[in-house]
Amino acid sequence: MVLDGLVISAPKVQTAIPNGQAEISGGNMTRTSAATLANQLSFGALPLTFSVQSEEQISATLGAEQLQRGLLAGLIGLVLVVIYSMLQYRTLGLVTVASLVIAGTITYGLITLLSWTQGYRLSLPGVAGIIVSIGITADSFIVFFERVRDELREGRTLLAAIEQGWERARRTILAADGVNFLAAVVLYFLAVGGVRGFAYTLGLTTIVDLVVVFTFTHPVLRLLARTPFFAEGHKFSGLDPNQLVSAGARYRGRGQVARPALAGAAPQVADDGPRLTIAERRAAAARAQAAADGNDAADAGSASSKGSDN
Repeated sequence: MVLDGLVISAPKVQTAIPNGQAEISGGNMTRTSAATLANQLSFGALPLTFSVQSEEQISATLGAEQLQRGLLAGLIGLVLVVIYSMLQYRTLGLVTVASLVIAGTITYGLITLLSWTQGYRLSLPGVAGIIVSIGITADSFIVFFERVRDELREGRTLLAAIEQGWERARRTILAADGVNFLAAVVLYFLAVGGVRGFAYTLGLTTIVDLVVVFTFTHPVLRLLARTPFFAEGHKFSGLDPNQLVSAGARYRGRGQVARPALAGAAPQVADDGPRLTIAERRAAAARAQAAADGNDAADAGSASSKGSDN
């Protein structure tokens, strides 16, 4: 019997083996040597070899220190997101803060529940997944708010801008979170070790993001739109139409670029009906141009007819 090029045992057959069960015995065999021989015969040799690539000594408190630094990094990222939201969206940024608090509470509750029922333990890669989810969650709010602002620039009322902006932002949020969740699932099943912890928390927080946006952020914004502070477009609300309109040309969405109205001109207010696609607008413009050319031709024919009569 040879293991990794070494003879571990060379027994001899002493008697016939009629029942197919053999036994190795010897006068110098102890309990320890018998157990070692049994393990060697059970597992055999591995078809590979190992070589030392790197060697490092770590302290027993390294994991706790890294976890604390990871939580500190997440806290710094959260503070930066809050500062950006308040500077960019003013009072509307409080909706982002409240949504992040709700998402964090739900995530903490789910992790606690999983630790009680499934024995789940939050590792350092799991903390990294939660930190990444802060950006994913904030991105959903930014997409929604910017869509609403685009609708306000079109001249819609706030309630109409929120509904129309939600219709446009919802598809983007679902697509982005769907890609993130799919990546988390693939990473979880293909990866090993701590990477699976990262994928697990990333997928979990992505689902939480969808729940918060659909059940909290959108309804809360609809309620705030009924308050005078937001409905009247206060300059600190973040939804003031006068502040949203730039001094020069601005992009109105769907391929439209609007020029600022002249001084004293009546502001243009978009209706709350369905918006046309680029192809539909071009077709409508072509029909209007053809009708205008027909009217010009008719006017020219009428003028020449009057000249002949005279």
